[in-house]
Amino acid sequence: MTIILIRSVIIYLIVVMAVRIMGKRQIGELNPHEFVITILISAVATIPIQESSIPLSYSVIPILVFVSLEVIESALSIKFPAFSKLIDGQPIVVIKNGKLQKEKLEMLRFSTEDLNDALRQKDIFDINEVENAIVETNGSLSVQKKNDCEEN
Repeated sequence: MTIILIRSVIIYLIVVMAVRIMGKRQIGELNPHEFVITILISAVATIPIQESSIPLSYSVIPILVFVSLEVIESALSIKFPAFSKLIDGQPIVVIKNGKLQKEKLEMLRFSTEDLNDALRQKDIFDINEVENAIVETNGSLSVQKKNDCEEN
């Protein structure tokens, strides 16, 4: 039991360090590759905790590799914007100048109900109040209301 406790603390500290190195995003703000790395780290971290016969290095080394890949990807994205677009994608305008861009919704596999749901979460209950809406690379929706609909 003591071995499991010690191994758990070590893995916990390594995962906390890894997450701190990778960045400051909340789970809802993660890009797809960041989300995948987070899942991989959590999956790999549990292996030596569940099975004490497995060396800690079987977890620590992959975690360090994942963190290194994330840091390298971040550096390349900053240095090469085209690489960033390839990895992270681009924001997509789904409402432009008050007009719904149906082909963009289809490309995102977003229904109008999905869009209305996202708008309601922004306290917008009528799509006609929206001048522009953009689905960001992390899946969140940014909205610009029409001037005549904005609150004073």
